[in-house]
Amino acid sequence: MSSHVGTILLVIGLYTAAALPQFFAPRLFLAKVTLGAETSDALTLLLARHWALLAALVGGLLMYSAYRPDARVPAMVMAIVEKLAMAGLIFFGGWTRTPTATRLAVVDVVMAAVMVLCLAGP
Repeated sequence: MSSHVGTILLVIGLYTAAALPQFFAPRLFLAKVTLGAETSDALTLLLARHWALLAALVGGLLMYSAYRPDARVPAMVMAIVEKLAMAGLIFFGGWTRTPTATRLAVVDVVMAAVMVLCLAGP
């Protein structure tokens, strides 16, 4: 797996950066793509935009680290924490979990596990 770390980081980074369109259309993405939740609450939309921007930046950093081995460990550690925190909030956040949010959380856990294996590998 260690010989493919760059490719793995590029794929995970692209997937993670795909949150960026939510920054521009948070209501649509919250309802149809990410969490399956309809809202017009201004604060919720602001937080959704902020989350999308942060996720896109994490994805960008992962893509950058795909080509810069010296940046891989901090980028992966940050992404692992972000992905496990998001999954934890979805699974244990005390709200009615939607199928869309559950899929998002499962994919985040799988990506975090892959990065942990990359860090642990030879």
